[in-house]
Formats: sequence, C-alpha cells, structure tokens
Amino acid sequence: MLELKKTTLQQVTQNIQKQFTSYAKQDFSNCIQMPIFQLNYFINQAIQKHKVISISYKDIHDNEFVATGFISRNKNNKTILKLDSLGDNLSHLLNINQIKYIKLAKR
Repeated sequence: MLELKKTTLQQVTQNIQKQFTSYAKQDFSNCIQMPIFQLNYFINQAIQKHKVISISYKDIHDNEFVATGFISRNKNNKTILKLDSLGDNLSHLLNINQIKYIKLAKR
C-alpha cells in the first residue's frame, strides 16, 4: 500500500514538473526586435487578461535570456516591468528597452 502511494505521488509530481517545463521550452532563435509600440500593446494585453507570456530580453552585455511568467508594470515608472517566472520563484526586473520579443506561452 505504501509503495502504491509513493508511485502515485511520483506520478503527480512528474506531471506538475512537465507542465512547468513545457512553458520554458520556447524558441526565440529566429525572432527579430519588436518595435516599442508593439511591445507596449502586447504587455498591456497580457496584464489586462492575466496571460502567461514568454519574453526574450537582453542584459547590459547583450546576452539574450528567455523568461516565462506573469508580467506587471511599476506604478511610478511605466517603462519598468516585473516578470514573475513560473516554477522557479524568480522575478525579473526589466526596462522596456531590454525586451526583444514577447509571445504567449504555449502549454
């Protein structure tokens, strides 16, 4: 009986992990820089509709990164954004100029 509960718990854990990792597997290799007005439009839509999005962004050394989660704007400065990642409990603080591309996360 104990072994059955253990395998059931393992199956549930594996299913949850698969759901989170499926969000992370986003390919941004052939995506070009989106214009600022388009980025703002997509960000506003994602905030209003509370959608999970994937963002390709650059750091100060032009290294590209991908993050997936829910996005929000800073109340005092509309160009600063916070992306709360799914699965790893990490928040990314971004400037609108760092973002290269945005798309809805696939499930």
